[in-house]
Amino acid sequence: MIFWLVLILLLILIWLVWIAFFSPSLSRNELSEYSFNQLSLENGFSVNYREIGPEGHPVLLCFHGGGDSLSAWNDWVKILSEDYHLILVDLPGHGLTDPLPGGTYTPKHFADFIAKFIEAMKLEKFVMIGHSFGGNSVLRYLVEHPDTVEAAILVSPGGYRCDKGLEMPTGMARFVISHWGRHLVSHLGSRGLIRRILHSKMFYDPHALSETLVERIYLLSRYEKNRGTALNLVANASVNFQPLNGLENIKTPTLFIWGADDQIIPLEVGRYFSDKIPGSQLIAYENIGHMAHVENAKISADDAIKFIKGLQ
Repeated sequence: MIFWLVLILLLILIWLVWIAFFSPSLSRNELSEYSFNQLSLENGFSVNYREIGPEGHPVLLCFHGGGDSLSAWNDWVKILSEDYHLILVDLPGHGLTDPLPGGTYTPKHFADFIAKFIEAMKLEKFVMIGHSFGGNSVLRYLVEHPDTVEAAILVSPGGYRCDKGLEMPTGMARFVISHWGRHLVSHLGSRGLIRRILHSKMFYDPHALSETLVERIYLLSRYEKNRGTALNLVANASVNFQPLNGLENIKTPTLFIWGADDQIIPLEVGRYFSDKIPGSQLIAYENIGHMAHVENAKISADDAIKFIKGLQ
């Protein structure tokens, strides 16, 4: 009798842990509200992207941060889409874009993907916009393709190692990117866990975090093709950090936007980048965290517009 009681209690505990930290996968059809245009690259690699705003107007090519999706720019879209043509892209393994064949995610992989996307879309005159890991990838693209972009706007981009952020202990990171680790952590995630991370790390004011944003990140983290990408990205950054070199060779007019209270990538990184890139500008907002394009959407979008208009 005691044996069966203990067994039942253990099964209930396992079930509660699963409910709290793990979740079943979702199909593309179940996530259809996040599906927009589809672009097929080499070997049938499918890219999910969105175009919005009047044709013939200046083009803004936008890349989100790690663990997010093209919808991260929704607040900017409301402000910018009247006068600009925005192209918003789900990075590999994010949103509804296919995962990378090797299953390894780094800003260098993303920079290579950006180059292929730009070539496939036949883009010529455009401004690049990136946040966090996406901003890191944009900077790498600019280093390798110095003459292809009219300007760049980077919101708290990564690429410089600091003591803050979402770095994992080395042992844990190595396990996460191992064969068995990938399978084990791929289903890790819950609304509560995502909400806690966003509250504690991404936003200065927790009230600025909407449940709509939490729900979007939670649902897309369950897309059957892309389970565990965000953890893989953080683990790779922890174990195989790739420093950004050649910033001083970037001639592209560049604006850095930063939250002065960013707990992921501190403002000192923004100062370092702006010192390295000749003629670049840095704007910092007090009492704003890592998601300045969300937490301070109106002011940051207006500053982006002023920067773009100043180029004319």
